[in-house]
Amino acid sequence: MQYLPAFAPTRSLERIEARLARRTRTKRLVIALSAGVVALLALLPAAGQAQMQAAPADSLAPAPGSAMPPAPAASPAPAPGVAPTPVPGTLPAPPAAAPMPMPAPVVTAPAQPSPPLTVPPPPPPTDAMVQKTAGPVTYVCGGVADDEQRALSAQSRNYNMGLLFTQGARGEYLSDVTVKLMRGNREVASFVADGPRCLVRAPQGTYNVRATYEGRTKTMVVSTGTHNAQMRW
Repeated sequence: MQYLPAFAPTRSLERIEARLARRTRTKRLVIALSAGVVALLALLPAAGQAQMQAAPADSLAPAPGSAMPPAPAASPAPAPGVAPTPVPGTLPAPPAAAPMPMPAPVVTAPAQPSPPLTVPPPPPPTDAMVQKTAGPVTYVCGGVADDEQRALSAQSRNYNMGLLFTQGARGEYLSDVTVKLMRGNREVASFVADGPRCLVRAPQGTYNVRATYEGRTKTMVVSTGTHNAQMRW
């Protein structure tokens, strides 16, 4: 029969306890290292951000002779009607604002020119030589100016009677004389002489001429063919 050594329980327990102690220390060391790594990783972003904020603007510019980092390649423009494909890691572009409608231009109608004012012709002066008619008698009066006297002299052959109205010893010319041609008690024609001399064309015969100036009436018998009948006040 084989001989077995005596069991020593004290030495075995000591080995087990030592082994467990080593494992415990290893676990604690691993846990401590893991906690330190996690803390270091948490501090790195904050330290980098603080360094970027504290750095001056010139430090961000590339050093002379250093190569510029390549610019990101521009993405091709999407075809009309096709939505653009988002690039991984980039934020989508905000939607384009709708263009504001332009106000319609205000069109003002051109001002219409006002029609020219029509000024009526001035009335002829009272001494203008205008041929007029009173019943069967045609007459024209004038003769204040020299040119009127010459015109009446040139027209005298077209009339068969001539009357001249004056006043005073010097024979001053009169106008606005009311003239009535009478045959017996019948009035043939009546008119107002707007000049001192009147040429009359009347039916053949003898007439009783009644001329009134400022309320005073003069009478004279005048026959056709008489061109120089003068009535004086």
